[in-house]
Amino acid sequence: MNLSAQIKDKAVALWHFQRVRRLVRQQPGVPLQVIVSVAEIPCEDPACSGPATQITVLGLDLVRRIMVIHRPVAEVTEAEIGSALQRL
Repeated sequence: MNLSAQIKDKAVALWHFQRVRRLVRQQPGVPLQVIVSVAEIPCEDPACSGPATQITVLGLDLVRRIMVIHRPVAEVTEAEIGSALQRL
């Protein structure tokens, strides 16, 4: 893989991480003063075919809320984020 392809892959991945962060912040009930981090982690569920997306929300109350969506970050939808937030 050449350098330009590596840079393109990193840019696409970064765009999806930022997209998911933005979708979390736009959900009803999520205050503006939160830290949202997104990471792809190995999926431990045997039914999951690839990496899972871990979303961590840290509020002003210093309580860390962690959600795991069993899909790669590029495939995570707004509905899945809303559903995961309701389960917290």
